[in-house]
Amino acid sequence: MSGLLLCCLLACLLLSRGKVYRGVRVKMLYHSDTLVTTEDLKTYVKEHCTPVSGKLRRSVNLSQFGSRIRRWPYADTVRVSADMGGIIHVEVVQAKVLLHVINSSGASFYLAKVGNSGRMLPHFPGHAVRVPVASGAIPDTCQPNLVMEWQDSSVCHDLMAVADCLDRNPFWKAQTSQIYVRKKGDYCLVPTVGNHLVELGGADGLQRKLDNLWNIYTQGFNVAGWQRYAKVSLQFGDRIPCEKRTIQ
Repeated sequence: MSGLLLCCLLACLLLSRGKVYRGVRVKMLYHSDTLVTTEDLKTYVKEHCTPVSGKLRRSVNLSQFGSRIRRWPYADTVRVSADMGGIIHVEVVQAKVLLHVINSSGASFYLAKVGNSGRMLPHFPGHAVRVPVASGAIPDTCQPNLVMEWQDSSVCHDLMAVADCLDRNPFWKAQTSQIYVRKKGDYCLVPTVGNHLVELGGADGLQRKLDNLWNIYTQGFNVAGWQRYAKVSLQFGDRIPCEKRTIQ
């Protein structure tokens, strides 16, 4: 009799635990350098999501819970699920950081890729990401929390297109130290290796321009030397003038 009673009590305990939520577990995932941590996500969930511990399962809308987390500007994708033990699991993939942007007013933030869009992210206290720096004639319209689509036409959009193209190739990602925007809308690359400037021109035909630059590096610089030229111009199609460095 006592054994049956014990089994009934255990069954009631398990059933009651299954009817209410006992807490939230969060996890950050990354496809670029870390800008925000799991602890940062925990803090955001605590401050912006309604507490669920002790609440009946049927009273908690997991879809709405996930929607609140998706408002976090640093989140790319968000997955919310619940297990049989009453724990809500949250997995967030951090937005992929491509650039550190400094606009013409001196405001500083990150440009990140979120799905098929770009997003300007504010700096997160205590964290920094090693990515190329973009500066120059970048208008004040480029500012934190701005969301851009690929079909947009603006300096912000062009920066995203250039940064994304560079990021997709490990060599160009490592070789690019800075992107400088001129007033007329042309883009220049400051390389990590080599004391020269790369005049990219507009943000059109990026892959072909980089292919031409690769040929210049492998067939020209590797033979003539990396210190011989001061400037490489890629805006004239397959005709690529290279300006020699003045010997003083």
